Amino acid sequence: MDNMAQAEDAVQPLLRQFHQLFFISKIAGILPQDLEKFRSRNLLEKSRNGMIYMLCTLILYVVLYNILIYSFGEEDRTLKASQSTLTFVIGLFLTYIGLIMMASDQLTALRNQGRIGELYERIRLVDERLYKEGCVMDNSTIGRRIRIMLIMTVIFELSILVSTYVKLVDYSQWMSLLWIVSAIPTFINTLDKIWFAVSLYALKERFEAINATLEELVDTHEKHKLWLQGNQEVPPPLDSSQPPQYDSNLEYLYKELGGMDIGFIGKSSVSGSGKNKVAPVAHSMNSFGEAIDAASRKPPPPPLATNMVHESELGNAAKVEEKLNNLCQVHDEICEIGKALNELWSYPILSLMAYGFLIFTAQLYFLYCATQYQSIPSLFRSAKNPFITVIALSYTSGKCVYLIYLSWKTSQASKRTGISLHKCGVVADDNLLYEIVNHLSLKLLNHSVDFSACGFFTLDMETLYGVSGGITSYLIILIQFNLAAQQAKEAIQTFNSLNDTAGLVGAATDMDNISSTLHDFVTTTMTPAG
Repeated sequence: MDNMAQAEDAVQPLLRQFHQLFFISKIAGILPQDLEKFRSRNLLEKSRNGMIYMLCTLILYVVLYNILIYSFGEEDRTLKASQSTLTFVIGLFLTYIGLIMMASDQLTALRNQGRIGELYERIRLVDERLYKEGCVMDNSTIGRRIRIMLIMTVIFELSILVSTYVKLVDYSQWMSLLWIVSAIPTFINTLDKIWFAVSLYALKERFEAINATLEELVDTHEKHKLWLQGNQEVPPPLDSSQPPQYDSNLEYLYKELGGMDIGFIGKSSVSGSGKNKVAPVAHSMNSFGEAIDAASRKPPPPPLATNMVHESELGNAAKVEEKLNNLCQVHDEICEIGKALNELWSYPILSLMAYGFLIFTAQLYFLYCATQYQSIPSLFRSAKNPFITVIALSYTSGKCVYLIYLSWKTSQASKRTGISLHKCGVVADDNLLYEIVNHLSLKLLNHSVDFSACGFFTLDMETLYGVSGGITSYLIILIQFNLAAQQAKEAIQTFNSLNDTAGLVGAATDMDNISSTLHDFVTTTMTPAG
C-alpha cells in the first residue's frame, strides 16, 4: 500500500500538461468535456452543457461558412461559362471538403467524449507501473511540445489569412470580413490533431522508456562481466628454487584456507585450485621497525565504480524474471492503449488524409490555372499567389506528414522492445533466462501496434511515398485534361470565327450580285430602243 501511495504521489497525470490546449479547444467547440472537473481534478468527463455548446458552435460554423460561399460566389457563378466543366466541378467539391473535415472532427469528439477520459486514465496507471520498475516519465517535454504546436498553428493560420485578405480580397467592402470564416475549419482540425499527435508521442515515449530499461540491464551486465574479467588476477608464482615445505599434519588447514591441491605439494607449482588462494603477506615495516617505501610495494587496486559493485540483475534469472514479466505486461497495455487511440481518431485521420491529398493536388492545379490566366474558385484564390500557395501547402502537408511519421516511429518503438529483450538473453548466456526471453518474445510478437486510417491504409513511410506519387500522377492528368479543354475551346472559337468571316464574305458577295443586277436592270430600262 505504501508503494502504491508513493507511486501515485510521484507520477504526474499526463493531462496536467494539456491545460492550455484544453481551454482553447473548449472555447473553439472541439471538446464537450466538463471544464470544472478538468481544472480541479485533471479529468475528462462528460458534460451535458458542453455537448450543447459544441453542437451550437458546429451549427454556427456551418451557417457562417455557407454565407461566406454565397458572398464570395460571384466569381463561381461565371466560372462554368468561362472555364471547363472539370475546373468547376473540382472547385465545387473541394469548397465543402474543409467543412466536412471539421464536422467529422467535432462529431467524432462528441461520440467519444466518455472514452477519451478512460484513455488518459489508463496512461496514468501505466506511468505508475513504470515508476515501480524504476522508469520515471517526464511529461514536461509534452507540455513544451504542445506550446510549440499551438504557436506554429497560430503563425500559419494568421499568415495565410492575413496575406490572402490583404492581397487577394477586396477589403473595401464590409462583407470581406467574412473571409475570417475560411480559416475556421483548418484551425479546428489542427487543434484536434494536436490532441492525437501529443497522445501518440506520449505512447512513443513510454515504449522508449521500456526499451531504455532493457538496454540498461544489458549495459549493466556487460560492465559487470568486464569487471569480473579485469579483476581476476592470479598471484605471482613463488620462487621455484626453494619450494616451501608443508606439514602433512596440517593438510586439513591448507584445504580450508587455500584450497590447495596436496598432490602438487613438493612440485614447482603451489597454486591452489580453490577460490581462496593463500598469498605471501607483504608487511609494511621491516625488521628494524622502519616503513618500507611505497614504490616497492604493489599498488592497491583501483576503487570500483558504484554501478559495478552491485550484482547484475541479469545474473539471477529467477530474480529478473519478475521484472521482465512486468515490463512486457506494461508493453502490452501500451499497445492496447495505442489501438484504442487509433480507433478514437480513425475517422478524423481518414478525413485529414483525404483532405490533404485533394487540397494539395487541387492547389497546385489551380496555381497552374492562375499562371495561364484562367479563372479559379473563389475560396482557392490563394493559388493566385505562389508565396501564399507555398505557405498553405506547407501547413497542410506538414500536419499529414508529421502524423504519418509519428505513427511510424511509435510502431517501430513498440517492435524494438523484442530486440532489446533478446539482447538480455544473449548477454546473460543463461538457459533459464533464454526460456524466459523466448516465452515473452512470443507475447510481444502478438501484441504489436500499427496505426491506420479506418483500415484503408497504414500510417507509415510507405504510405507517404505512395501518396506523393499519387499527387504527382493526378496533377499531370488534370493538367492534360485542362490543356485538352483549352485546345477544344480555342478550336471552337476559331471555327466560329471562320464561320462568322465566311458569313460576312457571303453577304458581301450577295450584295455585289444584287448591285450588278440592279445596275443592269436600270441600264436596260433607261436606254431608248433603237
